[in-house]
Amino acid sequence: MKKYFFVFLIASLSACHKPSYTALDAPWEPDYKIDRSESAILAFEKKDAEQMPAPGGIVFTGSSSFTKWTDADKDLAPLPIINRGFGGSTLPEVIYYANRSVVRYKPKTVVIYCENDMFGAKKKTPEQVRDAYVALTKLIRDQLPDVRLYGVSLKPSPSRWARREDVIKANKLIQEFIKKDRKHGYIDVWPVMLKDGRPDGSIFVKDSLHMNAEGYRRWTKVFKPILEKTA
Repeated sequence: MKKYFFVFLIASLSACHKPSYTALDAPWEPDYKIDRSESAILAFEKKDAEQMPAPGGIVFTGSSSFTKWTDADKDLAPLPIINRGFGGSTLPEVIYYANRSVVRYKPKTVVIYCENDMFGAKKKTPEQVRDAYVALTKLIRDQLPDVRLYGVSLKPSPSRWARREDVIKANKLIQEFIKKDRKHGYIDVWPVMLKDGRPDGSIFVKDSLHMNAEGYRRWTKVFKPILEKTA
């Protein structure tokens, strides 16, 4: 009897930590060309042709907050960072290019940051953002079953502060999904980016969207200890 109870307990615990890939909202179709960042991907491939990164690294994928973190490999050294963020990208684009910008490196860890989805011309709900994030992680996990995933919270930007409730909701939905997966972590950058409950303007450049060196210094303090644990 004890043996069967033990088997049942293990099965129950496993089920509790199995992510649900069920969509929460209707499918969302891009109103832009999904391959509009082809030149950026070709640039990555040209760089790889000169020197292909070793397998087992940490791939950064997503939008311009990663693209502009040009010193990520130095800031997070000796962690083996492979930064493949491409500016202006959305989750559908990251999905479209995932095989060429993520999977091909056979990484041990993938870190995802993408914040543009809700700020285009066509309305997109927090639920649809979550669904796109879920679809991306499923694509990666299907091909790299043992990969460690991290989702980074959509950051609090002054230029997008009026839409903060949508951003907060998307972050919450993504975090709830992540909690169901033992090999999936959530990196919350909000605490180090706020001052008196609002985005700290001193860590942003003139566009009030992208970060300056101080912003990336704060991100380094958050990212490094988390990634070192699973390096």
